[in-house]
Amino acid sequence: MWPDEVRPYYGSFIRSQARSLMDRGLGVDLIYVRGFESKAAYVSAIPRIARRIDSGDYDVVHVHYGHTAVSSLLSRATPTVVSFCGEDLLGAPRANGITFKSRLEVAIFRQVARFADATITKSKEMAQVLPGSVQARNHVLANGVDLDRFQRRDRAAARAELGWEPTGEVMLFLGNPDDPRKNVELARAAAERVTRERPGARLFEAWGVPADQVPVVMNASNCLVFPSKSEGSPNAVKEAMASEMPIVATPVGDIEERFQGVDDCFVRAPDTGAFADAIARALDAGISCAARAAVEPLSVAAVAARLEAIYTDTIHHAHRRQRVQ
Repeated sequence: MWPDEVRPYYGSFIRSQARSLMDRGLGVDLIYVRGFESKAAYVSAIPRIARRIDSGDYDVVHVHYGHTAVSSLLSRATPTVVSFCGEDLLGAPRANGITFKSRLEVAIFRQVARFADATITKSKEMAQVLPGSVQARNHVLANGVDLDRFQRRDRAAARAELGWEPTGEVMLFLGNPDDPRKNVELARAAAERVTRERPGARLFEAWGVPADQVPVVMNASNCLVFPSKSEGSPNAVKEAMASEMPIVATPVGDIEERFQGVDDCFVRAPDTGAFADAIARALDAGISCAARAAVEPLSVAAVAARLEAIYTDTIHHAHRRQRVQ
């Protein structure tokens, strides 16, 4: 995953992570495997990755996502850290549940993790599905949040920038509505129920919004509606928290942990009535000051510091094992 001209929104959190490491003085080179174009890209990437590793003086290889891990772990000369992102360990829910293909991939990726020198999962839920021997060298670390980019700003100014009407309550759905995992049907049904009591309210589905406009859209909206069926550590939720938005979300990934002690951020079962009631409370709240304080420990700078420590630890243990062998 990496933002490019085809998918400018895709993997922006990985680009942010790379930049935060460079800000700490680390050298970072990128290999981008365009797996979304064809699964054959992962096969053709195997020699390309090996050549790059062999030609460079690298201390560690950090691989993102299960498919790319399969392509990368065939080259074992350099200590390797694999970051799993969510559905690569938990499966990808569809209308009729998790597909056979996804179940097969998950089973493979969980075993591939055995060959990594260290792994990173976005949540404890993901860590628990790894093989026991892998859990001992796994690190639970969510993606960092750019607290400068995502913060509360004037709502009227944000709406004026977007060309929105200055009045009316906006419920924000941020995700691909065609992705069954995002469960837009629940957001729509709950929003419809809310609008019966609050005629001026509306649901805005922000799919395809340029990345630089996402903070503006968040500040222009009154609450985030996040009804996903499965997640690792959803970036949209953490970014909304940094923007002091009230949120209504399903209990997926690390959301319950993030919302602990946070007023006006609600975890609800995927039920239309429960979601609608919580959305009404979120709209009444207006802002959630405690949300930003809760997510501040996950600033991009703080996460970069933890990543560097993981790299150092991984390199140390990998070299020690090599000496023993």
